[in-house]
Formats: sequence, structure tokens, C-alpha cells
Amino acid sequence: MSLTIILQYILAILGFSVIILVHEFGHFIMAKLNGIHVEEFFIGLGPKLLKFKSKGGTTWGLSAIPVGGYNKILGMDRGAKVPRELQEKSYEKKPVFRKFLVIIGGVSMNAVFTVLLIAIFLSLGIFVPTTTVDYVEPGSPADQYDFQVGDKVVALNSQSIGSWEEFAQATRDHQGETAEYKIIRDGQEMTVEARLQERDGTKYLGIGPELTKEYLSIGQIATESVAMTWDIGRTYVILFGMLFSGQLTFDEARPVSPVGVINIFQQSAAMGFQNFILFVALVSLLLVFGNLLPILPLDGGHLVVLAVEGIRKKPLPKKAIEIVNTVGIMLLVSLLIIGFVFDIISPFALHSM
Repeated sequence: MSLTIILQYILAILGFSVIILVHEFGHFIMAKLNGIHVEEFFIGLGPKLLKFKSKGGTTWGLSAIPVGGYNKILGMDRGAKVPRELQEKSYEKKPVFRKFLVIIGGVSMNAVFTVLLIAIFLSLGIFVPTTTVDYVEPGSPADQYDFQVGDKVVALNSQSIGSWEEFAQATRDHQGETAEYKIIRDGQEMTVEARLQERDGTKYLGIGPELTKEYLSIGQIATESVAMTWDIGRTYVILFGMLFSGQLTFDEARPVSPVGVINIFQQSAAMGFQNFILFVALVSLLLVFGNLLPILPLDGGHLVVLAVEGIRKKPLPKKAIEIVNTVGIMLLVSLLIIGFVFDIISPFALHSM
């Protein structure tokens, strides 16, 4: 394994871990803001290597396995004993709305983190298609009528073309079979007549655009990062709906284990730092929706418990919580095992997705 690939895997582990730590930090912040004591906040998993206690009483530390992390909020484990002097700082002693804020804090922080990452992604510049030809599809009308790489399309049937979007839309909507394109080739203006073909019910020419990198203003970055996050989130909602309605195949919706996630992160890192930033943002937002599934011990399961207890005006029996939690853990572990098996025998390949 080359040094480059090793560094990509290190970056992949860091990216995956940061997403989890951001989530846990969201729970931590909301717990502190709502007067709830946080017993521990550890980076990594497994045996504890380093730790120290802050003035606030939280034990901070580093564990042996440098993946992810966790925090332990006082009173969330109903079986744990709460010291008398900390009773009023226990999660269980707080009203429902404060518990809700603590639970929702993790996914809220992931959503904010997603917006921030997409803003960073946009600040590095975005590739915008131009009207200059960079690819001619073999056998297409463009190929048959001698379009060449480097040609700049400036008009279609005397209609001025200023952007790739205008060019593509004008071509798709063109009436008649023959279109007259005005192009600039080697500094000279010339006209090319092409007989268009139909594909998927619209006219097409068969060229690919040259891309140029543009940089957005701070205002544009701010608005676009929020808009992109919203659009991606809406897409996830549609995909989750398709998943539970059976419209997605197993290959499209199969579970992925941490091994598979790290492998996908490594592939995104191999595509360049900017693409890696975007991929981390996508996974961070995906974690929001995944964590809101109504299954204990996920955040969505805790929200369901809060809702039921709010309606009942009293806590659910400890035994009932334990049973539901055990079933949820078994379900999640089963999905992880299935994901691990498929990550070994049929790993995801980003380039084919």
C-alpha cells in the first residue's frame, strides 16, 4: 500500500470521526445549556489512555481506538445511580422540552456542520460549464456535422447564447430537425448546420462543455450553502421514503458497516480535498436523518420515548425501555453485520455510483 493511500485512509478516519464528534458535541452543548451534568466526553473508543477532569466536573479523555467518540450524560442511563448532590443536574429530573433539546442537539449540530462544510467547499471555487466544446460524442449529430473540441457556441438560429444552460435549453426546445449554430473556431466566426436527433423525447446535439472554475462572493457562499443543504436534505427525505416503500433495490439501499464507510471516505479523498469536504458534508447530513429513525438507542428512539412519556405524564417502566433498547441494538448490530459482509464481498465503488 502506497504512502498516498495510507494518508487517504488516515484522512478518511479523521473525517468519519469528526462527524461523530460534532454530533456528540451537540449533545454536550445542549446538556450544559440546559443545566445537565455531562460525566464524560471521550475522543475515540475502547480502553481509555488519557483523561483529566475539568472544573465543571466532566472527565475529558482519549481512548485507544481513534475512531469517533462519545459523551456520557448524567441520568440518561436509567439504571445508573445519580449522586445526591447532582440530582437536580440529572437528565431525568429535567422537563420534557429540555430533554428534547438535548436529544435534538446532536443532529442539529450535524446540520450546522453540513452548512459550514458546504460553504468551505464552495469557497474553494466551483466548476461551471461554458459554451466551449470539450467533448464530441462519437456518432452524434455534433460528430457527424464536424463540431470540434475548442469550438465556442455563440448563437442558435440567430438566438444569442451566453451560457451552457441557455445552449442546452435552446437545443432541447428546438423546433424542426435542422439547427443553425454560430460558433467561433480559431478566432473566426462560422456557421454549422446540424440535423438534430431525439433522445428521451428531446433534441440533442451530443457535445460536452468545457468547465471553468469560478469563485463566489461571501454572500453567494452563505446563501448557496444553505440552499444546497436544503436540497440535499430534501433528496434524502425522498430516498428514505423510497427505501421504506420498497422502491429501492437492495444494491442501492444495503447497509454499510464502519469498514465500508471508511473505504468510501478513502475513495472520496482520492478524488481531491475539495471533493472530500463535500462528501463529509453529505455523510454528516445523512447522519441527521439516520439518527432520527424511531429506534432506540438512536436519537429518534429517544424522541419517541419523550413523546410517549409526555402524553402519559409519567416515565415509561424501566423494564419496557430496556426491552425496546435491546431490540433496537440487536437490529442495528444485525444491519452492521450484514453491511460488513457485503463491504467485504462487494464493496461500494464511488466511480460506479
